Amino acid sequence: MRASSENGRLRWWRIAFFLLPVRSNDSASQQKFFSHPYLPIAVLAVGISLAAMLIALNVSRGFQQEISNRVVGFLGHLQLVSLDRNASYEQHPVDTIANLAADLTYIPSIERISMFAQKPGIIKTASDMQGCVLKGYGKREDLSYFSHYLLRGRLPNLDSLTGQQEVLISEFFSRTLGLDTGKRMTVYFVEQPPRVRQYNVVGVYETKFESFDKTYIFTDLASVRLLNGWAANQVGGYEIRLCDLQALDATKEEVEELELGRIQSDGTMLRVVDIRDTHAALFDWLGLQDINVAVLFTLMLLVSGVNMISVLLILILERTRLIGLLKAFGASGRQLRLLFLLYTFRPLIYGILLGNFLGLGLSYSQYRWQWIRLSPAEYYVDYIPVEMNFWTFLLINLGTLLITLLLLLLTTRLIERISPSESLRRA
Repeated sequence: MRASSENGRLRWWRIAFFLLPVRSNDSASQQKFFSHPYLPIAVLAVGISLAAMLIALNVSRGFQQEISNRVVGFLGHLQLVSLDRNASYEQHPVDTIANLAADLTYIPSIERISMFAQKPGIIKTASDMQGCVLKGYGKREDLSYFSHYLLRGRLPNLDSLTGQQEVLISEFFSRTLGLDTGKRMTVYFVEQPPRVRQYNVVGVYETKFESFDKTYIFTDLASVRLLNGWAANQVGGYEIRLCDLQALDATKEEVEELELGRIQSDGTMLRVVDIRDTHAALFDWLGLQDINVAVLFTLMLLVSGVNMISVLLILILERTRLIGLLKAFGASGRQLRLLFLLYTFRPLIYGILLGNFLGLGLSYSQYRWQWIRLSPAEYYVDYIPVEMNFWTFLLINLGTLLITLLLLLLTTRLIERISPSESLRRA
């Protein structure tokens, strides 16, 4: 009972005695502990490291999300086309599949299935000409993506029965060829003999994805089908858009299993085209962002951990006599390790709070106002995209806290090597 009571009294006064120099307002007492100037440095190092990790991951995810969304907006995640399709923009037709949407409804990752057809041509004006790809869709919602990037006018009416033959062009064609909403556009199609069509420009879009903006103009499916000389039950293919890019591999396997055995009326078969294969260089570049983020994470965790370890070592060195006294009074190495860990926990929490303030503040300001701009010719977007995600925030905070505490816990093992007699004699 007596030992238990003494242990309880030791447990009560050891924390107060240990923290007393930190809370003291006496300047002479403060000068004895030269670790105090290093505490703000450690807080700042942890804060900057955490902010850098938050910003890096938010920007990396933002790039991946924004660029993949723009590619998908033009091409879909998957395309179901003829197996005989070559590498050019000219298409081999496929038969319309009446129950395709119904057949694939059991796949929850599929958001929408669109029929499309395309035809390469040359836009010619009185003073200039420019190559293009005329792409037709069957439903207005298939063009809903471009409503977010519409600069002027409206989306075209995809009902070819009106005979209006309306088109949506990019700002590149508008600027280069002097075209705009309300004007007529003449397109030549290289055939034998050459064919000419005129379209009414009803809208102008700009996604800043120059390789696509310089290529595609959009109209109705029926007019492109007529240009290609296809029957009413033929299209260029199907575009399949998913709810999440992460489900692409699994969805592709399911679509292939269901549709690849289908034989067309001309004896050909179908194939499923993955946008990551058709634009491999682009998606490889996006994949490299994960490697860059992993390297940055490792460096920032090292910076944060080394600074906190430095502070902890200084604390141990300047309190060697105190450690000896506590051991002489019966404190165990485990108790002292926990004590030092609790002491360094406070600057670690301050650093994490500072890092969240900086990282989330800068990320949100870029997300809200897009004040850092980029060259779209090099980065495919005209600003740094940012993705704000709660799970990203939570994982980075927990990871930083746990890894830093683990490093500190390993460092506190030095306390067990301090001998009470040696520390008191040297003091």
